Amino acid sequence: MAETINFEEQVKLLVELQGLDLQILKFEDELKAIPERITKLENDFKDKSASLKKHEDNVKALQLKRKEKEGELQAKEDTIKKYASQMHQVKTNKEYSALQDEINRVKADNSVIEEAILNIFDQVDIENKGIVAEREILKKEDLAMAEEKKVLAASADEVKVEVDNLRVRRNELAVKVDKNILTRYGRISANKDGLAVVPIIDDSCQGCFGLMPAQVINEVRMKNAIVCCENCTRILYIEE
Repeated sequence: MAETINFEEQVKLLVELQGLDLQILKFEDELKAIPERITKLENDFKDKSASLKKHEDNVKALQLKRKEKEGELQAKEDTIKKYASQMHQVKTNKEYSALQDEINRVKADNSVIEEAILNIFDQVDIENKGIVAEREILKKEDLAMAEEKKVLAASADEVKVEVDNLRVRRNELAVKVDKNILTRYGRISANKDGLAVVPIIDDSCQGCFGLMPAQVINEVRMKNAIVCCENCTRILYIEE
């Protein structure tokens, strides 16, 4: 003889089972969010590191520019020496004056180059101060990120333990539910974001909030079968 199903008891079990399932879903969402949070922390740190790299790149570019200017200055100095040497070989005042004019012109160019080099030194000094400040900030940010990662890892471990405990309780409860009813519950739950069993309150399904016909309400009250909402297909019950 087939075992008689106590539908009232089955619905109570489903309500309790759903409560556990919803808790498990909530904790699983928390677990999924933790790696995302860690990734965000790392990306934020990379963005802040970009400011330091910008200062460092600026220093490299300025140092390269300084070397170029120093090369120009050396070339000008060599030109002055060449003109100075030629002055001892000229035979007319006109030639002498022309060389002197060239020397003066090159010296004027040198002044401009020397000024540019000094300006580069000033810019490098500013950038180096920025590097020191950024490194100090990043050092603190790195420590803060490491600490938050530790907190998140500990939180993940705690949540995993909680989920494992809930699953044990769920499995103990699930074996008490009729297999066909459990399969039906699982199918509805999967399609309704975990909310498969809902009460009727003020003659309305609390899943879709549709008004239930009197016949459906009476069938739920009779507790002789699993009754589902005609609108959203969720399993219905009436809270005592």
